[in-house]
Amino acid sequence: GAEFEYESLKRQELESENKKLKNELNELQKALTEKSAPEVTAPGAPAYRVLLDQLTSVSEELEVRKEEVLILRSQLMSQKEAIQPKDTMTDSRIFLEDVQKMRDKGEIAQAYLGMKETTRLLEAQLQAQKKSNENEVEGLRGEIQSLKEENNRQQQLLAQNLQLPPEARIEASLQHEITRLTNENLDLMEQLEKQDKTIRKLKKQLKLFAKKIGELEVGQMENVSPGQIADEPIRPVNIPRKEKDFQGMLEYKKDDEPKLVKNLILDLKPRGVAVNLIPGLPAYILFMCVRHADYLNDDQKVRSLLTSTINGIKKVLKKRGDDFETVSFWLSNTCRFLHCLKQYSGEEGFMKHNTSRQNEHCLTNFDLAEYRQVLSDLAIQIYQQLVRVLESILQPMIVSGMLEHETIQGVSGVKPTGLRKRTSSIADEGTYTLDSILRQLNTFHSVMCQHGTDPELIKQVVKQMFYIIGAVTLNNLLLRKDMCSWSKGMQIRYNVSQLEEWLRDKNLMNSGAKETLEPLIQAAQLLQVKKKTDEDAEAICSMCNALTTAQIVKVLNLYTPVNEFEERVSVLFIRTIQVRLRDRKDTPQLLMDAKHIFPVTFPFNPSSLALETIQIPSSLGLAFLCRV
Repeated sequence: GAEFEYESLKRQELESENKKLKNELNELQKALTEKSAPEVTAPGAPAYRVLLDQLTSVSEELEVRKEEVLILRSQLMSQKEAIQPKDTMTDSRIFLEDVQKMRDKGEIAQAYLGMKETTRLLEAQLQAQKKSNENEVEGLRGEIQSLKEENNRQQQLLAQNLQLPPEARIEASLQHEITRLTNENLDLMEQLEKQDKTIRKLKKQLKLFAKKIGELEVGQMENVSPGQIADEPIRPVNIPRKEKDFQGMLEYKKDDEPKLVKNLILDLKPRGVAVNLIPGLPAYILFMCVRHADYLNDDQKVRSLLTSTINGIKKVLKKRGDDFETVSFWLSNTCRFLHCLKQYSGEEGFMKHNTSRQNEHCLTNFDLAEYRQVLSDLAIQIYQQLVRVLESILQPMIVSGMLEHETIQGVSGVKPTGLRKRTSSIADEGTYTLDSILRQLNTFHSVMCQHGTDPELIKQVVKQMFYIIGAVTLNNLLLRKDMCSWSKGMQIRYNVSQLEEWLRDKNLMNSGAKETLEPLIQAAQLLQVKKKTDEDAEAICSMCNALTTAQIVKVLNLYTPVNEFEERVSVLFIRTIQVRLRDRKDTPQLLMDAKHIFPVTFPFNPSSLALETIQIPSSLGLAFLCRV
């Protein structure tokens, strides 16, 4: 404030001096004009020179004063902008006087608007902070309330437990822990559902963004000028040939037949090139070649190609017949080739699902029904080989995963009385578990789906796999005394329920696979039910209808108590069971035939794929084929 007053006074003093000098200059000019003596006013006279010098010095001093006034005004303006609100309150009178003298009033309006905007932003930030604090306080209050309720509940539970006897107290504690874990599990499931929804939403957004990016890239390419295109290096691109009216046939020279079989059958690797193919593509290509030979009415070419194809598939399976992926791949393609020969045979029973265009592609000159039978026999051989391969893979896992490994920890308790621990040939770290079996089942299922295996055929394969698992497990149960106990029955029942859950997840409950596990399920139930009274014997006889009499008696004889609270099955009870079951007409066979293979069928499954739209990837090395 003091500096402001000082500068203001100094400015006023300079203005008064400037005014005084102007007055003196005017008086001198007036005096000169009034004196008319030539000698005084002549340009060379001494008085004239003196006056001229005074005028020059006064003009210079005037210019200096003007500059000082301008500098002072600029300083005053900058100081007024930097003055704090409290200074403006104390020196309001001086400030108003100076503001009235300011020329550029737009600066005042601009400063006012800036201050107003700053105030608005600060108010918004303050409101947001206040709202955030209120929400946080509300959340903390809710948390405190829930903690208080939990504390009260715990205190009540503790008071109740202290009044209970020790056994009831333990049971109440366990019940409370189970309830708590159940609630936690439900909360986690809700969180998982929310996360799944979020993931699905993000995936949709990602697809949308990817589509937009693709459209933008196309738009940018359209907007690129010719000059820019000329400067950029040319990248190799696939130039699709314009589609003409193809007939869904493939032409090849007779000499190229060995090359066709070699590249398409003998050298094709399911894990390599075939992974990216349309499911069943080799079958479609072979059939399109057959169609062209039929179109040419060349019976020798048709016969030669079909014979070479069948021999080539047999050769591949003989060479790599222990590889599940290879066997599954050629089972799928053989079935598809068989379906194509039926679908385009021209027989009315196979044509009803065709489009009019597909009906135009039917064979015109030859009836290949005999070759269809040969291919059907080949498919049966491949299926049986597939079963043997998956059996060899599953066999080492079944006993360990279904019987020996404790999926539910702590159920078995102590070892059965009088039995020493059975040594396993597999080390603990290499022991198979139920999860190992489920992972292997997932692998089999995903490979068959990837190869385009018919859904009905997948059901038959799964049924066969489950039969093998059930038969091997039951046979080992009937041969091992250490496995016949109440706790082991519970373990087996749990493992079977996990297999049933796998069937549900894959939508295969109607495949007949669950029914193949029925003997094992009944054996597990037999280990768990009461085995004392005549009513128990009646219940066992009506329950165990999938087990033979020999198997029921064997399980009862092998049953071993886990602890002193259980009892062995009495000889009298076993005789009662035998008497009740003597009229049952079943085989005296004790063990199930784990090598049994169910008869396989190949229901007709027409394809909606239009032959004329099929493209042959260059990776197959079939450039010698020509689309017709």
